[in-house]
Amino acid sequence: MSSPVVGPQTLRPVTLSAVSLFCPAGIGPEGARGGAPGPVPGFQPVKWIPDRKGLKLMSRAVQLGVAAVRQAIALDGTLDELPPLRRALFVGASPQTGDPEDLRPALDKALGPAGFDLDKFAREGIDLIHPLWLVKGLSNNVLGFASAAHDLQGTNANWCDGEDGGWTAILEGWDAVAEGRADLAVAGGADALIGAEGLLGGVACGEGAAFLVWRVARPGERVDPRPHKGQLPPDGSDLGRLGAATWPVRYARAVLGGGLR
Repeated sequence: MSSPVVGPQTLRPVTLSAVSLFCPAGIGPEGARGGAPGPVPGFQPVKWIPDRKGLKLMSRAVQLGVAAVRQAIALDGTLDELPPLRRALFVGASPQTGDPEDLRPALDKALGPAGFDLDKFAREGIDLIHPLWLVKGLSNNVLGFASAAHDLQGTNANWCDGEDGGWTAILEGWDAVAEGRADLAVAGGADALIGAEGLLGGVACGEGAAFLVWRVARPGERVDPRPHKGQLPPDGSDLGRLGAATWPVRYARAVLGGGLR
């Protein structure tokens, strides 16, 4: 049965029932140890996402996010017990530009003796841009693909503001369950900034995704307080800039590594 919305004085007990983690240090518990900037080792999207047609419409960040949502839901294992309207999803993302490789033929065509030729780009290059380039870069694609795949019809939101978005998603997921707006909330973020070092002042970058599953605590289950950054240990690893995945990855690493206070 659906649970009613409750008032601020009657917040429901919330438990963190599952954590997925994809980061430059590894996948799952392995990702909680060590690491350096770079890609997620061994991540092959086709092994994590059964929707082969959908994969063609996903950027790398979206593939990581969709895979992490799927893994978190599988680890929790209670999704089918709840009606779709009680399943929530909250996602942090960054402004996306699609796959740069989809632009390469057009840019190559526009290069002349003096460098980039805008007129030549307009005459000969623009028609070579992949027709789905912009669609693949929509910043709410993780939300769209994941909610469709898992029938998450409940309250949802997407924050496209980088690092802050991932943390906001985590908080909103906890709040939604505690306040009775959802009985289960998947919350986290995904990003892939490899290749953006030049735009970020040369800072090393990585890619990653992490999602948490908050749900109503059952009798005898651990009750988790509303997340706050003081729960996290000092970030002693250097995974590079992870954008919207920064705080979800840090939180997941702390949980899986036993360092959450």
